[in-house]
Amino acid sequence: MQYVEDLQKRRYPQICSYDVKKPIVCCSDCKLVNDTRNVLVDATGLHYYKTGVKAYDKCLEYILDEASCDLWGGVRKYLDEDQGCYGYTDVAVLAVAKGMDVERGEYPHMALLGFGDAVETAEWLCGGSLISHRFVLTAAHCMSSRSAGPVSYIALGILKRSDPPETWQIYGVKHIIPHPGYKAPSKYHDIALLLTDRWVQFSRYVLPACLHTEEIDASEATATGWGALGNRQGLSDTLQSVVLSAYSEEECSSFYPPHRHLVNGYNHTTQMCYGDKDDTRDTCEGDSGGPLQIRSSISSCASTIIECSSGIDRDLRSAVRAF
Repeated sequence: MQYVEDLQKRRYPQICSYDVKKPIVCCSDCKLVNDTRNVLVDATGLHYYKTGVKAYDKCLEYILDEASCDLWGGVRKYLDEDQGCYGYTDVAVLAVAKGMDVERGEYPHMALLGFGDAVETAEWLCGGSLISHRFVLTAAHCMSSRSAGPVSYIALGILKRSDPPETWQIYGVKHIIPHPGYKAPSKYHDIALLLTDRWVQFSRYVLPACLHTEEIDASEATATGWGALGNRQGLSDTLQSVVLSAYSEEECSSFYPPHRHLVNGYNHTTQMCYGDKDDTRDTCEGDSGGPLQIRSSISSCASTIIECSSGIDRDLRSAVRAF
């Protein structure tokens, strides 16, 4: 029973004995630990227990996908006849992939959104985040472009815009689902989901991110995108990342007083703002819809999306936790 309780509280279980180098965790009620379907082990050997929270549990499943981090883990059960109960040992296997560029796959959830009637002439203007086999999270203002019309395509598994076309995994947008409270040009509830036209095939370079569902330390986070490299500069060819710092609620409120796009000013419940307090680094034009993320508390192999980039200014973002 103690083994199950420890896992539920995300604590390492008490080790009763060892079989050579294998730790044995024993319980007086062996039937309780006979079913390990809710006990998960990541690639580093850490134990996790499904909580019943859908976003958290799905994140666990995706992280333990064989493609994630080139590793997979699990729990192996064996009967300890001397102790009269079951023991458990961790299993972790390294899947070696030769010749892989380590920069590719660093943010496998990143999506580049295309606008237009044909892939060949599409304008790739916004970013997004893959969050499941069928959905991409982005900003609601990225639903359409003035010059090219509605968002039509989702490109996954790419690092550079100049990557050969055959390396792009391109999916059509079957359905656009904006937040029901979003009313352009207002920047409240600036968040949307895109349904792909078919099941997304996961790989080393295409894996979903986790969604922010609990309290975390987000004093610093990383923004990623293919936006402009600076003021009046062209869009970046290579995916860029920058570490940004969180501003306080008071600072955000002073930055964003009421105006025509934010009639009630900054809303701390559904919005956050980040930037570099000592430099001009930040997200720029073309980064809209892209994520602000931290390394997942579940596994260093995955990212947790905490915000979705808005279009009103470089610092204001929709807080994913609120939706």
